[in-house]
Amino acid sequence: MRWQASGLVLCAALLGCATKPPPREVVAAPARDRAQRALEQGNHSGAIAELLLVAGRCPATATERHALLTAAALALDPSNVSRQVDLGASLAARYLATAPGSDANGRPLARAFYLIALELGAEPVTAPECVSPDSAAAVLPHTQAPRMPDRIRVLERELARLREELVRIRKTLEP
Repeated sequence: MRWQASGLVLCAALLGCATKPPPREVVAAPARDRAQRALEQGNHSGAIAELLLVAGRCPATATERHALLTAAALALDPSNVSRQVDLGASLAARYLATAPGSDANGRPLARAFYLIALELGAEPVTAPECVSPDSAAAVLPHTQAPRMPDRIRVLERELARLREELVRIRKTLEP
């Protein structure tokens, strides 16, 4: 009888473990592995897609934030032939909007990614979908530095002006 009672307890314990869902991080592990393989093959877009699956499966966790930060880095990576600065800005903004204030490791990276994306020409994120529009302004950093596309346009205009001046000078010097 004693063996049967302990067997029932063991059976109940095993059944309880079998019905408990696995942690979200475990469910997200295959997508994280696929993201790593895609990145090793140079498929940045595939890696970003898999990381977004990880983030979606682990909302409000460190795993989600790590996936968002990594995806933002990949979206902004200069070796990424399909570089998406708007996506990078959006993912960095989402990270900043959801990370706790005590996150001293990821916040500076997300802030830098966001500002780099803006400098490269991304549109500022008005309100990440995960926060209210009122709190987004307090979360997202601002920069006064001119955006690269704007700086390029100014330099192109200056180059055109200097070329015109050179043509004028050459005509003046012709015999």
